[in-house]
Amino acid sequence: MCKKMVFLVVVVSTLLLSGMTQAASIDVTGPGDTVKGVPDDADWPAGEAPAFVIDDDINTKYLHFGGDVNTTGIQVTASLSGKIVTGLSLITANDAPERDPVTFELYGSNVSIDGPYTLIASGDIVDFSQATAWPRQTKNETPISFENDVAYDHYQVLFTAVRVPGNGCCMQIAEVELLVTMPPLKVICPV
Repeated sequence: MCKKMVFLVVVVSTLLLSGMTQAASIDVTGPGDTVKGVPDDADWPAGEAPAFVIDDDINTKYLHFGGDVNTTGIQVTASLSGKIVTGLSLITANDAPERDPVTFELYGSNVSIDGPYTLIASGDIVDFSQATAWPRQTKNETPISFENDVAYDHYQVLFTAVRVPGNGCCMQIAEVELLVTMPPLKVICPV
């Protein structure tokens, strides 16, 4: 019986890992988490507020006016707090590719949603910054992963540049996912 179970786990794991590179990752944020805009100045349309960026719905978005020339983003208290985030995925909004963020900074805090924050990672959003605009309402394919060994309860995601700086409007993003890598499955067989 145990040999059959081990074989089944190996087959399922192989299928998952060979066909889905992010199958072992989960998002620590979700609808209902406490979310604040950065800056927290209410400079967004009511239907495109910060909370829409983690609502698991690619048909909504967070749009911040002034994000075309200033750093903008979110602060969030993760529903799955105390996890070590080692990846990030982003989904473009429904229109206007010139508003797509092309660089990011990720910070963590264990004090409060207001910080103080420690830088975890920063860099380019490779897929969103290509010569050809990334398709609308589409997740990045090039992994955004980084080293981190600290679990945080609060995160700050900043977008420091957009595709077309000074586009006359804003920064927008449909979804942000803070990813935790799940450990491999272990099968314990009786001896």
